[in-house]
Amino acid sequence: MLPLQVLKVKGYDGSSSDIWSCGVILFVLMAGYLPFDEPSLIGLYKKIWEASFSCPSWFSSGARNLISVFLIQTLLPV
Repeated sequence: MLPLQVLKVKGYDGSSSDIWSCGVILFVLMAGYLPFDEPSLIGLYKKIWEASFSCPSWFSSGARNLISVFLIQTLLPV
């Protein structure tokens, strides 16, 4: 999986990419599968770009919020 920062043309921000990656790892540890899954590479990039994912029902609201901050808020420009 690629952090959105790598896909952006504006450049690479290591700290944002690290936070995004932590969000992916946390999601995988809790859910047992990746937050972004698509058979085609283009479709996968689109889901990452749009932060299109959903948390399983067993995630607590705190876990949902934390993962959303890691996977969505790090996409916003600083």
